[in-house]
Amino acid sequence: MGGIYINPATPRPMTNIGTLAPGGAFNIVSNSLASPTVVTTVAPHGLVTGDQIYWTTSTTSVPALTATPLNTVTYISATTFSLDGINCSTAGTAGAYAHAVLTIPLSPGAAPLVTCGRPHGLRVGDTVTFVGGDAVPDLDGVQTVTAIVSATSFRVLTSATPTTTAATVKGYFTKTTFYTDVMDRGAATSGGALVITSVISTATNSVLVDIQGSVDNVNWFNVPYSLVATPRTFVVTQITITTSTAVTYLLQELVFWRYLRVKHGTSSNISTTLTATYI
Repeated sequence: MGGIYINPATPRPMTNIGTLAPGGAFNIVSNSLASPTVVTTVAPHGLVTGDQIYWTTSTTSVPALTATPLNTVTYISATTFSLDGINCSTAGTAGAYAHAVLTIPLSPGAAPLVTCGRPHGLRVGDTVTFVGGDAVPDLDGVQTVTAIVSATSFRVLTSATPTTTAATVKGYFTKTTFYTDVMDRGAATSGGALVITSVISTATNSVLVDIQGSVDNVNWFNVPYSLVATPRTFVVTQITITTSTAVTYLLQELVFWRYLRVKHGTSSNISTTLTATYI
């Protein structure tokens, strides 16, 4: 009988398991002397008209962007946007913004609900750090995401109990630990490869990542990997990324995993795109 022979060593097509924006505050290059002021970034900001952001720092701008920290943006280009209603008489040379918290409503009997000013890109199990809110109980500090309600809302419950008093001062949050999608390779038992492509903005720019595998999609461990230049020298150490680059990591065939993801630690001014394949 004839048939089609599939070489077991032939890799599958590359699969995108995540394009992740910076998790920490996002630095800017400048904001202009204009009404409204125009903000310029090095790397694509990913904002669209109508998004709301929260300014955490601002230098030389008059007024300082932090004077009215919650702003609505109007998209101009991939690396520029204006701030609705903000008139600056002196240009700014630096600053940073984070995810704005818009509401933390009363949520008796349920994990606190958070709505934010732009798509959050979070997944269940990610952790975020809140600053500046006044809900009761206070969410400030690190909280774990327990449910994704929509692209701009989620629930958290770590140290916080259900919200008994809604927030009047909302503040902002940054991502503390966040993950890519999970790739399921099924019954395949050989090796694989992961490509991490990074784009940086202004300094300080860095992100710490761990390549993680699991046999049950519950318990995770670091998968041994090597670089293409040294294909049989495998390590499990955390990877530090500080530049715009594309690096291929070869995944050791001797360690079985069915599920693959990449864990990101606190990330500032650096975005990543991750693609993976297996044999």
